[in-house]
Amino acid sequence: MGTLKQFRDPQLSLWQSAVDEVVAVEQAGGAMGLEGGAPQRPDTSDPMLDEATSFCAAAERGQLVPTGIPKGPMATEGLVDQARYCSGLALKLGKSLVKLIVLGNRQELDRAISQFEFGDCDPRYARALLKYAEYIASGDRVPYRRYRNLNDYVIEGKLPDHARVALLGDWGTGRPEAKRLLSRIKANRPDVVIHLGDVYYSGTAFEMKNYFLDPWFQILDLKNNPIPTFTMSGNHDMYSGGGPYYDAIDKLAQPASYFCLRNKSWQFIAMDTGLHAIKPGGGMTYLEDAEAEWVKDKIRNAGGRRTVLLSHHQLFSASEDIGGQEFNTLLYKQLSDVLPKVDYWFWAHEHDLVVFKEHLGLKRGRCIGHGAFPVGNDEIPDQPANPDVPVDKAFQLGKGQDCYFHGYAMMEIQGSDARISYYQDAGTDQLIGVE
Repeated sequence: MGTLKQFRDPQLSLWQSAVDEVVAVEQAGGAMGLEGGAPQRPDTSDPMLDEATSFCAAAERGQLVPTGIPKGPMATEGLVDQARYCSGLALKLGKSLVKLIVLGNRQELDRAISQFEFGDCDPRYARALLKYAEYIASGDRVPYRRYRNLNDYVIEGKLPDHARVALLGDWGTGRPEAKRLLSRIKANRPDVVIHLGDVYYSGTAFEMKNYFLDPWFQILDLKNNPIPTFTMSGNHDMYSGGGPYYDAIDKLAQPASYFCLRNKSWQFIAMDTGLHAIKPGGGMTYLEDAEAEWVKDKIRNAGGRRTVLLSHHQLFSASEDIGGQEFNTLLYKQLSDVLPKVDYWFWAHEHDLVVFKEHLGLKRGRCIGHGAFPVGNDEIPDQPANPDVPVDKAFQLGKGQDCYFHGYAMMEIQGSDARISYYQDAGTDQLIGVE
């Protein structure tokens, strides 16, 4: 069975989403899964998804798309060329349909699709290119919410003085292992659950519903157990324009993509690093200047509370290049003066568990992006790319048969004290370490 692959390019991710939706709906037996049951996340065991993934990998490497239409039986070495041709043609044609979709000219749209020649490509590509064009047409501008005064988006009365706060990142894959992990969290009886962002591949309405909201509500039993839950803005959540993400947070009764959840002793400050993280290849992201001031206001006026920062993106990394640096210079510039007042900063984005030692004035940086996205046992190098970033090697994910285990963090607060337990799903809920 094939696994999921991510590409940090909005157009490639949108193409993955388009192909995924066509395949998932087909496998479920009806449009949006309403006729044949809830859609399940397909994988690259489906040939068109496998071709789309091969195309995205080739495009990311900068390989050109063949210009000739493949005909007849293809040798094994020609399969990649066919994948690159079929997907490349669909993307090109999909972009040409956007104007017709915006104008609502359905007759002309159907005529244009009928004229496309795909050679020996999978006939489902015609549906995928239409879906891709619809994504582009709907993703005009992120509906980011700006506060009117500094007291906006402060959430009181929902964080008990003695509370168990579950934290997980990069969970929105819709795969069985993601659902199993959330069941582990539910069994640990959290009072609050916070997802640090990313619903794959590009946060479309279909993906938000079927791979995030439906399993989220069902597994956590939110109708009968209405605990506060939140989801943050990741780069993949914004690739489709962000509209489905904002619809999702409304369903969670979450006021904005950034917020401050607090009680008398603690405050959890969620930040939106996804808004400016939609350029191909990633690079450095940053906060809106006004949002950075909002965040710093909460830290400076904590009223004796201890502070936990939350974001999708990392401040620094032991293994990734962040715009040519080991740390995000833009985020650091925005927040460096208040970092000494921060007790913890949890982020995701990298699909790993990394507990950092004090660095750049931050006492405790924690990467917990190991929520559900598959990472092969050979994908994380033994030697870090940035050895100057200090890591506590006592906290390390274990390996399964093919991939690293998934996991989450549970932060238990009581008064001003805190205890953080890191878990991995190794067939059972296995404790990695406690701090």
